[in-house]
Amino acid sequence: MAEIASGVSVDVVRILEICRDVEVYVSELYYYFEESFRDTPDIAGLWKKTAMEEENHARQFVLAINLRKQDIVHAVSIDQESAKAVLNRVKALYEAVRRSRPAITDALHMAIELEEELAEYHMSALGRFQDKSHKMLFEAMMNHDNGHALELKKAYENVLAGR
Repeated sequence: MAEIASGVSVDVVRILEICRDVEVYVSELYYYFEESFRDTPDIAGLWKKTAMEEENHARQFVLAINLRKQDIVHAVSIDQESAKAVLNRVKALYEAVRRSRPAITDALHMAIELEEELAEYHMSALGRFQDKSHKMLFEAMMNHDNGHALELKKAYENVLAGR
């Protein structure tokens, strides 16, 4: 994939900030689901665990921002408009579920689709790092998104089987 933002530190930092904001909104969405479905403890626990992992992802983007400021992150492979589009989609989803709480199956289905989209998004947003260990950290984050989708799918299937 071609490098989109490099050289101009402000552009790369802004894209990384948007990526961080995506993770924060996803975390808030999952905390909302945890509260909404607290009467189903195993599902509420999954929402909380996943929300906490999304918070951790946001912290990893803060690390990337700091590394960029130290010129350790050289570039990202996504443009600012694409990053903003993902953020706007996540914000819209968050606002929609706050207006009208979905059924548990619908919430799980939404989250599965979101996690699958975010896994692709993280692959495209992956920065170019000076140090291989930093790149590996972000690759691990992407793998967590795939793990989130699998855990959510399992919960979805269990909820459907329990009907």
